[in-house]
Amino acid sequence: MQITSGRLKGANIGPVQFDGVRPTTDRMRQAIFNALSHHIDFASPNVEVLDICAGTGALGLEAISRGAGRCIFVEKNALVAEAMRKTMDKCGITKEESPIAVADAIAFLRGIASEQYPNDMPKQWDCIFCDPPYAARLLNPVTDAIIMNTALKPGGLFVAEHDRIETITQHSLTHLTTLAFGVTLVDIFQSA
Repeated sequence: MQITSGRLKGANIGPVQFDGVRPTTDRMRQAIFNALSHHIDFASPNVEVLDICAGTGALGLEAISRGAGRCIFVEKNALVAEAMRKTMDKCGITKEESPIAVADAIAFLRGIASEQYPNDMPKQWDCIFCDPPYAARLLNPVTDAIIMNTALKPGGLFVAEHDRIETITQHSLTHLTTLAFGVTLVDIFQSA
């Protein structure tokens, strides 16, 4: 797997060989970012991105490669997070540009309102990616936590990758499109 566009184009991602880590393929990432380009300019250094259930970090790394100012990666498995940091180090991406929170996705989202949350970190994002293990059925709880904690900026985008069995049931975000890749669906939503 490689980054498909931008300053890091061609850089290798991973490999991350851990149970439950299912990287978003190069073809899928290109299609996702093509769809997102109609709504957000990743070349703006002010763009803040959150990659939840980051795994390899492929989606967030793609955003940084395309010019996003910063991406916070959230991954609860410390070994997977360590492998992700090694990939970032090889790409020359600093911890300031791409901090990794070793945390549960929902706990992280709930924690952005706490006093322990770092003052120098964003509490709202222009784009949030979420690609949890399909069997975990985390998308509705994560989506609810995003909405309840106002984690998206006005007009911000939420990109949810899931299998065809899981359906996102929220009604607060506007559904923009669904991309289909075999058994995988990618829903893109926008906040008001």
